[in-house]
Amino acid sequence: MNSIALPATCDRTAAKALYQDMSEALGPAPLAIDASKVERIGQAMLQLLLSASLTEGGIALVEPSEALRETLRLTGLNTLLDEPLSGQAIPSA
Repeated sequence: MNSIALPATCDRTAAKALYQDMSEALGPAPLAIDASKVERIGQAMLQLLLSASLTEGGIALVEPSEALRETLRLTGLNTLLDEPLSGQAIPSA
């Protein structure tokens, strides 16, 4: 299983920096994303994670930080915490 680590600050700059690596790492198996260091996460990174979760292999968030868990809960994207999540529609609110 491929693996990518998220930085503490997951803003637009971080999403842009990770986009290419994440795109290349996605495949038929879930992409492990180490989210243990996330302190802040913005819309661009949330969009990137959501998009990656809907690919063939999907993603598996590994040790998501409390800050990430809370943000996912507040945005209604807590289904991203299901490991692995692949090709599943995100339920509407």
